[in-house]
Amino acid sequence: MAGHIDAMRERYEAFSQGDIQHATDNWAEDFVWEGSNSTALPGGGRHTGKEQALQVLQRVLEGWDEFRLTADEFFEDGDSVVVLGHTELKKGEHSAKLPVVHIWRWEGDEIKRFQILTDTLQSAQLLGIA
Repeated sequence: MAGHIDAMRERYEAFSQGDIQHATDNWAEDFVWEGSNSTALPGGGRHTGKEQALQVLQRVLEGWDEFRLTADEFFEDGDSVVVLGHTELKKGEHSAKLPVVHIWRWEGDEIKRFQILTDTLQSAQLLGIA
């Protein structure tokens, strides 16, 4: 299906404006969120189901004093979209700009799976858990 990149750009734009509803409206009911292996980090671990994934997203946003995500590049191959970007994080007096890779898997008009790759050590250090 053509147009996954355009749909993803639209969702990242909605997310950056705080419109979580629009950013997540086509997540499948059996959506799978795959964060880092560390469940101590906000967004870490594997979570199944749209409602559970939305709760994880909320924990990510609440886990930082400041959280800003910027999508820099989008690539599409079949039903997969890869987004290269960065997050700007702040916790207390500490802040960092971390590279991030998001891998999205589509099935028809729904997003079925989301995988996050980032610098988990630096994230843990910012949170004071490493």
